Amino acid sequence: MTPHPQHDETYATNMTPQQHRQQERRRHAELSTAGAGVGAGADTLAKARRGSSAKKKRSRKCKVVVLGTIALLLIAAAAVLAWYFAVHKKNQDNKSSKGGSGHAQGNTVTKPDGTVVPNTVQQLKRVFYGMAYVPLNAQLPNCYNTQQTVDEELQLLVQTTKRVRLYGTDCNVLRYTIDAIQRLKLDLKVVVGIWIDKDSATFTRQSAEFFAVMKEYGWSNVIGVSVGNEVIFDNYQPMDVLLAHIQQVKSQVVASGHPEIPVFTSDLESANKPPLTNHEDKAGVNLHPFFSGAPVSEAASWFWKYLEQSVKPAVSQGNANPLDIWITEVGWPTFPGSSNTNASIPSIPNLQTFIDTWLCDANAKQLPYYYFEFFDAPWKVWPGSAVEGFWGLLTIDKKLKVKLPDCLAS
Repeated sequence: MTPHPQHDETYATNMTPQQHRQQERRRHAELSTAGAGVGAGADTLAKARRGSSAKKKRSRKCKVVVLGTIALLLIAAAAVLAWYFAVHKKNQDNKSSKGGSGHAQGNTVTKPDGTVVPNTVQQLKRVFYGMAYVPLNAQLPNCYNTQQTVDEELQLLVQTTKRVRLYGTDCNVLRYTIDAIQRLKLDLKVVVGIWIDKDSATFTRQSAEFFAVMKEYGWSNVIGVSVGNEVIFDNYQPMDVLLAHIQQVKSQVVASGHPEIPVFTSDLESANKPPLTNHEDKAGVNLHPFFSGAPVSEAASWFWKYLEQSVKPAVSQGNANPLDIWITEVGWPTFPGSSNTNASIPSIPNLQTFIDTWLCDANAKQLPYYYFEFFDAPWKVWPGSAVEGFWGLLTIDKKLKVKLPDCLAS
């Protein structure tokens, strides 16, 4: 991968967005494993040296410190969630957030002069090519989503786009989505997600569910299949296993009579090169300007330059014809401001700026993209990092954060 375009020295680094993301998650991994590692070490030491009361005391002291550190991290995460739900508490009586109203109540909007003011009712518009979507409360082992909740969420989502990208099939996510689209006659096409993690049973279970749903509901609503998301980046499986999974799904899709449906995976730009891109129908690229470290005022220009100079050349290596690219994730987080990447700062005004400077240009260029994501996901908040939970266009209680432009997507 060639280096990304450089920025002003006040915030420039030699890292790609992928490397920035890796660095952030590495910090999380260190925080989450430190307690377990030290605790296990202390326990082993105590068992090996039972005869030394002094060392037992040191072991107990070490455990106290470790437990205290873990408690502080959990308190910090709880504080973030408490803040979130205090500011965005659910209002079940708010009829404007129900499907068919054409509106979602937002918390703030940015005026032309840059000031942020309360936003009472903001219009939802079909200005997004596609939207990434995970139903609320659809995380194993507790599947609290229902057909009714998915119905309500999709009736809002369809007012913003004609295409929805899913990440997995567990908790009946795919089944509920296809059922809602067909029963409610929603104008939505689906990019199916088959989740892959370190447990091989996950792929087996999810791919089986995918083909079972297709057998029951048919293929008319499906426009693509993403086999895994950031599998290489997260080191869930080695490349050869991922390629085998992609080929298995592709073979079954073709055998089902639908060779026209593209099968691929979605990952960061560092993975979107051979050998991966020589075995896909399209390249699914998760490309976030936020992780470039650029200020939001330059995020749009950074995106287009980086896409042309780095992503496209890497994707097409070894292919007789350029491989089509779908931007499977692109967005901007809104909280907390302290979780910045150099000059890239989470905030609602910055999200408004990104929407204003990037969205209409993307639509005019007819870029296939899936905005990340439909609403906030605070279940992703972990000790030491909260930003992963706040990339939503809407808050968790379905309130629009920003004013949408008028450039309707094709």
